[in-house]
Amino acid sequence: MSLRFISSNSPLLALSLVLSAAVASPGCGDKGGYKGGKKSEARKWLDNPSSGEKSGDFIKFPQLDLVFEIPDTLYVFKNCAEASHSEEAMGEEKWVPIIACSSPGASSDPDGVGDVSGSGDAIALTFYLAPKGRPVDERAVAYYTSEYQNAGLKVADLSYNDDYFYKDGIFAKLEVMDETGTNAVREIQQFMWPVRDVVFIARMEYPYGDTRAVAQDWKAIMPYFKTGKQPVIE
Repeated sequence: MSLRFISSNSPLLALSLVLSAAVASPGCGDKGGYKGGKKSEARKWLDNPSSGEKSGDFIKFPQLDLVFEIPDTLYVFKNCAEASHSEEAMGEEKWVPIIACSSPGASSDPDGVGDVSGSGDAIALTFYLAPKGRPVDERAVAYYTSEYQNAGLKVADLSYNDDYFYKDGIFAKLEVMDETGTNAVREIQQFMWPVRDVVFIARMEYPYGDTRAVAQDWKAIMPYFKTGKQPVIE
């Protein structure tokens, strides 16, 4: 797969082109799973997404073996809710949003809490689901590093983690450069982890140098998005 330089106004497209190797186009019937295998229940959900079950601060998707608990304290991404599940085109691939935690933005946040940068940009931490198309493991780190760089993104951090908030996958912090390729204009933080024949993706993007507490919210939210047999958080 060859990737050309992506301008700073389409960072998500740059990421999607890279991730097109990690996800696969939907197949037909039960044989459209990973490497032609039988589809898991989560993979079937991608073909026909259905609503989750909300009870108090919990949002559950039994078909995805997923439970999300909205944390008590959030500074930026205060509004956590089930997403619309409308497919988003990511280059040649499709990602389906599951849950999104969004910032209210300066206009709806008169106290300035969670928007101390004054930028007023509405941003979100979104969890997606996509079909798995290739392994997401230690050996994939060098591959993704090269592909991100070829897409015009500066790699600030990229590593495989075998216990990242109880998940095994690849973490990336990427900088979107301006047209000169010398100045960062936006930053992307992302973690993707495979579960059988699907890939979960947590992603947020914000202005480079933003002083809002996005990192604190990331750390607060990630443990409470639980897939599979993860431990109960007390």
